[in-house]
Amino acid sequence: MERNLETSPPFDELLLGIWRQKRIVGICLALALGLGALYGLLTPRKYVATAAVRMDLQVLPEQYVSPTVTETAESRIATIRHALLGEHVLSRIVREEGLFPELVKSHGPSAAVEALRGRIEVRVEGENGYVVSYESRSAEEAARVANRIPEVYAEIASEERAEAAARAAAIFQAELENIRPQVEELESKLAAFKARHADRLPEVLESNLRQLDRLSGLTEATLLSLSDAQRRRSALARTGAESNVEVGRLAAAMNEARREYMAARSIYTGDHPELVAAERAYRLARSRYEAASEAVSQGDNEERRVEDEIRWLRDLALDYQRRADAYLRRVDATPAVGAELEGILRDYGAVREKYTTLLSRKVEAELAEDLERRQRGSLFRVIEPAIVPLSPSEPKPLQVLLLSLLGGLVAGVALASYRASRDTSMRGAMEARKRLGVPVLASVPSLDRRSRRAGPNGE
Repeated sequence: MERNLETSPPFDELLLGIWRQKRIVGICLALALGLGALYGLLTPRKYVATAAVRMDLQVLPEQYVSPTVTETAESRIATIRHALLGEHVLSRIVREEGLFPELVKSHGPSAAVEALRGRIEVRVEGENGYVVSYESRSAEEAARVANRIPEVYAEIASEERAEAAARAAAIFQAELENIRPQVEELESKLAAFKARHADRLPEVLESNLRQLDRLSGLTEATLLSLSDAQRRRSALARTGAESNVEVGRLAAAMNEARREYMAARSIYTGDHPELVAAERAYRLARSRYEAASEAVSQGDNEERRVEDEIRWLRDLALDYQRRADAYLRRVDATPAVGAELEGILRDYGAVREKYTTLLSRKVEAELAEDLERRQRGSLFRVIEPAIVPLSPSEPKPLQVLLLSLLGGLVAGVALASYRASRDTSMRGAMEARKRLGVPVLASVPSLDRRSRRAGPNGE
């Protein structure tokens, strides 16, 4: 019989026993709900605000401005969490927003930065976006700090990129200052060389050849005229006759000299030696013609005029030959001058190209610096700013109440189950006969409290 009393009750009897202990279940539920409500009332409210940011590419394409900072959005987004949670960003936010003043006073700014870092969550979204969440006991502070974190990071990142571009521009400027004396020295050397060899440079070779050909033709024509004059002098010496034919020849020579003068005037400037010589020859021919005409008018003889013509033609031929020799010396000296000039131009071209490249890169670095400072808002665009949260993230009243209700129910059922499993009392003759295995001779009816207080006489 004792063994039967110690046996655990069946499941249906256990459920019935739990039902008999429903008061305990109700008390547990009430206590759990009370504790949950107390937790919800006493626990500080925590608000979470979230801002979504997109990192765009450079505003101007590279064919307009070559970037001096070549960090891509992909490489920056890979380390965005460490960059946002860096001390240079968080310390600035702590200082601007006045966060954790007691912690700053007691443990310094580093402790405040560490506390701020623990309340920030960064998630990468896509290839060039990220989300920043900040938790605070104030809804306004949560939204304000969540929006300020990407702004501060954008400002610092833009300043860093601008400083990098400025450093590149300074490097290019220093290199330009180093190479500028070389460029100026070679430019002076080149200008002095061209001034010293102006008539023997390769670019004037064709002009020198044309003048040499022209002078050769003039010399040949003058020599032919001289031969003709000498023949006429011989004829006059034989005949002794006088004639005025020389006046006509001098007129023809004057016209030829005038034609040469006009041709030279159309080619050269007013101070060119060829133009000056042609003008001098024309003036001389005209003066000889005028003198011959005057001599004829005064009765001068033809032989004297032919002698004057021969002297003039001989002098003219010598002048043409002297000028042709000068042009020939220029042509002969041109290859050596060209070789020396090519060496100077080669050195100057190399230095000049380097100088031009450095100057171009310096200008591009300055443009890139200005661009980095101007495009701060375009590189880091807040596509979804943080707004003031309407409800706290912790604690959540409904969730707390549900968890309290579930905990109280579990605790009540467990306690009721335990009490029901330890209850060995027998209720009714049928349960006694079933559990004891012997017939029941008699049973005492249940007396409620009112009948027990009234007594057997009803008093």
